[in-house]
Amino acid sequence: MTVTTSLYARIMRSSWSRLAEPLRDMHGSHAAMHARGRMQIEHGVHPFARLLAWMLRLPRPSVACDTRLIVTALGDEERWERTFNDRRIQTRQYICDDTLAERFGVLEFRFRLEASDGSLVYVQRDAALLCLPVRVRIPMVWAPHIEAREDPAGPRRIQVGVRVALPGVGLLIAYSGLVEIEEPQP
Repeated sequence: MTVTTSLYARIMRSSWSRLAEPLRDMHGSHAAMHARGRMQIEHGVHPFARLLAWMLRLPRPSVACDTRLIVTALGDEERWERTFNDRRIQTRQYICDDTLAERFGVLEFRFRLEASDGSLVYVQRDAALLCLPVRVRIPMVWAPHIEAREDPAGPRRIQVGVRVALPGVGLLIAYSGLVEIEEPQP
């Protein structure tokens, strides 16, 4: 399948043009997109949050973590590889029912993408467990809750903010900081 419009542009449709140029550059490429920056990372204080962060090999807390992002378009989906110092998180993103779906292991999260004053806001709509062809929706009251946004911070810079919380536990992980989109390699 040949895809002529980027994943995010297809999901956002007419609101795509309301994103600031650095965000359209980041999410509009059909080639691999590379970005680098520094993130502040924090974990929750609840013992279960700390145990889960360790089990999932989430990035360690840091005030200035070297961060690398590689987004690779693969047909009608994207592979996102985030590296925080020595910890790598890989996810897949794709369209599902006019929302952005992101899969992390056996978990799938769905987001409505909203343009707000040039920024991109991810509004969580759903969460589920996936096992082969079976998808089991997690009631939102029990699901991990994700807040995420991207704000323009210069011609090729983006301010990123992500927060993941668990019901009854609180914060699992939060990271925020600046990334700079690297020039495409010839």
